[in-house]
Amino acid sequence: MKVAIYGRPVKIEGFKSFFMNFIHLLEENGIGYSLHDTFANYLKANYGFSYESCDSKFIQTADFKCLISLGGDGTALDTLEIVGSSGLPVMGINLGRLGFLSSIKMDEIEDAIVAIKEGGTSVETRSVIQIDSDLPEINSFPYALNDFVVQKRDTSAMITVKTSLDGSFLNNYWADGLIVATPTGSSGYSLSCGGPLIFPGSKALIITPIAAHNLTVRPIVVPDDNTIQIESSGRADTVLITLDSRSFIVPSNTQLTIKRANFDFNMLKISGVTYMDTLRNKLLWGADKRDKQ
Repeated sequence: MKVAIYGRPVKIEGFKSFFMNFIHLLEENGIGYSLHDTFANYLKANYGFSYESCDSKFIQTADFKCLISLGGDGTALDTLEIVGSSGLPVMGINLGRLGFLSSIKMDEIEDAIVAIKEGGTSVETRSVIQIDSDLPEINSFPYALNDFVVQKRDTSAMITVKTSLDGSFLNNYWADGLIVATPTGSSGYSLSCGGPLIFPGSKALIITPIAAHNLTVRPIVVPDDNTIQIESSGRADTVLITLDSRSFIVPSNTQLTIKRANFDFNMLKISGVTYMDTLRNKLLWGADKRDKQ
C-alpha cells in the first residue's frame, strides 16, 4: 500500500516534529509514500528532508491508496488539480484553523493512518463545477470544487451580473459580485454572504450575491443539472474571476457558463465521522451551555 502526500509551505510551530512523526507512523504501519514534487522541494530547501517525489501526472495514474493533504482547506482545494478526474480520494489533515475539507486534526493523525491501513475509511463524493468560456487562462483547468466567483475589482463601482438558467433569464444582480457554490463550497464564501449550508452529496448549486443593492435579492438553491449562464457589466473595464483559490482578471463583459463537471472529487474520511460531526466541531454547535443540561 502506498499514499501520495501534498502540502503547501507551512509556518506553524512544531511542524517539523509533526511531519517526522507522520512519516514514522506511515513507515511503522507499512505504508509507502511519495511526495508531490513541489512539496518535496519545499521540505528539502527548508528542513533538509529528502524523500521520493512525483508529479501530478504520475499521481493520477499510479496505484496510490489516496492522496493525503497536509494543511488547511485551501491546501485540500489545490488537490483537485493534482488528482483531476482520476477518482483518487483525498484525505485532508488540518494544520490550519477551521478546516471543513481538512477535517482531521493533527492529534488524530495516528487514527487516520491506522484507518487507511485497516480499511476503516469511507469515501464521500463531492461535486465539481466546470466553467465554459473563451478565455485560455481559465480553460487550462476550468474546474472548481468550492465555488466560482465574479466580482468587482478593488474600489470600483458595483457590477451587474445578468444570470440565466438553461437559457431562461433569472435576474440582473446589481452587487459587488456573484458566487456560484457547490455543496462543498456552501461552508465558504457563500456562507459568509448569507448563503445556506448544503450537505455534501446534495445535487444542488447555490447562487449567492455579494452585497446586493436590492433588499429583495437573496441566495437561491438550484438543481445542479441546470446550466448557469452569466454576463457581467459595469463601469470598470475588467472584473475578477476566481475558481477556488485561482484568480483571473478578465474583461467585464465576458460571457461564462457554469455547470456540473462530468466527474466528482472523492474525500476519504475516517469511518463513522459524519458531516454533522464536522458542523458541530467547526461551528461550535452545542457550545451553548443549555446543551449541557
